Amino acid sequence: MEERKETYKKPTQVSELAPGIVQYLDGSKLNDRIGEAIRITTVDEDGWPHAALLSVGEVLAVDAKHVKFAIWPTSTTTKNIERTGRISLAMAHDGALWEIHLEAKRMPGEKADMKLAFFSADVKSVRVHKVDYADVLKNVTYKLHDPASVVKRWDQQIKELRACA
Repeated sequence: MEERKETYKKPTQVSELAPGIVQYLDGSKLNDRIGEAIRITTVDEDGWPHAALLSVGEVLAVDAKHVKFAIWPTSTTTKNIERTGRISLAMAHDGALWEIHLEAKRMPGEKADMKLAFFSADVKSVRVHKVDYADVLKNVTYKLHDPASVVKRWDQQIKELRACA
């Protein structure tokens, strides 16, 4: 048996989202993506990373350079984005971990009936972490208690995100 040398491989830098990520986050096929979450990270007031999860019904890739988010308005994540203007998204794609850095700003016109704050973000940098000896297979997963009502809410959120200027 041939011995393989496993060494550190520097992440690849790219300037935009892969077409497959844009398609995954285009707001379609929400029923097929129930139970899949995207990890986001902001920085809290003490300088520590703050992790949160967003569902596919709360993230919309407008194109390869622009993403919109729907987040609880009183959350720590919202406060952190408003303070720093930064958010990092991490997700599995094509056997790799994609680390996406975004500059975000809150969009005017909070949707009171939805109790959500909407953010628009520009992709600033993307690092693709991939090694020869393993593949990253999937994002964080979860189980919904009432899928029908959640997907109905997601559909409405995606419509609102698309409509936001």
